[in-house]
Amino acid sequence: MSGGVSAGVVARRATPVVPAWSWALPPLVAIAASLAWAPEMTYAQFHVAFTLPWLGLLAFAAWRAPRLGRPVAGDMGRGDRFAWMVLAIHVVIAFVYTTPWDNYLVYREVWGYPAGRVLATIGYVPVEEYAFFVIQTLGVGLFLFALARAFGRLDHRDPGPAGRRVRAVGAALLLGCAAGGVLALTTESGTYLGLITAWALPVVALQWGFGGDLLVRRWRLVAMAIAVPTVYLWIADRLAIGWTIWWISPELTIGWRPFGLPFEEALFFVVTNVLIVFGMTLALHPASLPRLRNLLRDALSAPWRPLLVLWALSMVPTPLAPDYFATFAYVSTTFLALAVLVYAWRRYGRLSLALFAVAFTFGVAVEWLGENTGVPFGQYAYSAPGPAVLGVPLLVPLGWWAFAMIAIAVAPRGRALLVAPLVLVAWDLGLDPLMVDQGFWTFAGEAAYYGVPLSNFVGWWLAGIVLVALLVRLEPRLADDQSGDLRAVFLAQAFLVGVGLVVFDLPWAALLSTAAMLAVASTWRWLPAAQRAS
Repeated sequence: MSGGVSAGVVARRATPVVPAWSWALPPLVAIAASLAWAPEMTYAQFHVAFTLPWLGLLAFAAWRAPRLGRPVAGDMGRGDRFAWMVLAIHVVIAFVYTTPWDNYLVYREVWGYPAGRVLATIGYVPVEEYAFFVIQTLGVGLFLFALARAFGRLDHRDPGPAGRRVRAVGAALLLGCAAGGVLALTTESGTYLGLITAWALPVVALQWGFGGDLLVRRWRLVAMAIAVPTVYLWIADRLAIGWTIWWISPELTIGWRPFGLPFEEALFFVVTNVLIVFGMTLALHPASLPRLRNLLRDALSAPWRPLLVLWALSMVPTPLAPDYFATFAYVSTTFLALAVLVYAWRRYGRLSLALFAVAFTFGVAVEWLGENTGVPFGQYAYSAPGPAVLGVPLLVPLGWWAFAMIAIAVAPRGRALLVAPLVLVAWDLGLDPLMVDQGFWTFAGEAAYYGVPLSNFVGWWLAGIVLVALLVRLEPRLADDQSGDLRAVFLAQAFLVGVGLVVFDLPWAALLSTAAMLAVASTWRWLPAAQRAS
């Protein structure tokens, strides 16, 4: 009896959801429509010819699967309802995340469309483009489901600690590529490339950092789910550009056109399909939920870490929208100051409020003194937008608080008064040129270092000594604070400041500040040894 039941289950699972020949229908429909409408095809007709037949067939296959006794996502998910919920969530995320970015592309004239080829526009983008966000996400997600049904049993094991290196290295490489994309924005021809990589790769890095090891275990499924829709969309996009349904700016692209398709367009379909497949594969993997619970538990035990993530994310859009530099500066500084305050509260309790009050008051006082007397930084004047205290922009005393606490954590144990002021000076080698360049403040006279005089850095060193001494005197345990989280912020800031300075055409400031920040960070290794030797 059991053998007969097993054989029946196997036979039922082997039954194809749709006939094999039916997968040829979408290309046939596309060919027939192309012959009828090209070269005057509209964007709506493009959907009828290329995207909707493919989506309809995949939707029919997914609808038929449960009626043949097969889970809609095969052995990939935890039930059909959960699989459909994951797909729906990804459709919403894709629509929300892509809409402002795509509007910006059309606004910048990276791509556009001739008159008469679209039904209507909302903002800068045709309604057919909004539909494309939904259709692509649904199509790729349903194709992933179809492959999961065909692949049979999948490996659900969690690689455990062995996968951490895979996740860390992969995420770091992806962030490096994103930084390269940001640098591409400094050239006209790199505009489209930079906008794609700066928009997509930080998210891919987060996905890989969360579950790259889980994706590697399913690499065949993941690779095929990305590759097949990508190649199909490449072909459709190449035909659409050839028929001038839409156009891509030759001035804002690098000019490499394999098979007539701009490289950036090819990359766009790769990264968007990667975002969909990575996200859905991770959401459906059984090991993801326990991993997410552990992350949430860590976040509750270290609540400053989510704030630090928000701080890092708030800095990403700055190169993409330089006109809003001031807004992003206030947002990122607020997140950083709040994260440091939450960290101090968990470590030092109510005394953290006194530490914050001392640093904030000191920041206002020393900056008011500097602007009105020229001591200790040199003569300068503020022109920064936004809220101020006694004429001092609010982000400045918030910065003194956060920077001072991080500088103390960077210093080796027992050497805060010696090293932390140097950390602040190294940080300011990049910070002040950037702020002067963006019009937040201006120094009197001419200065060789991007409008910043040498006296400013001497002033930072002296002010740093006074502030660090005050904080350590108020809370002696600060001298032994070796927070890995705050040190990680400093290293991240060295990277972000360097990239930002290059983007804003301050390359030598980027080189000097990054080198100086890495140099003071190296004191973690050699100063403790010297201390022991003495």
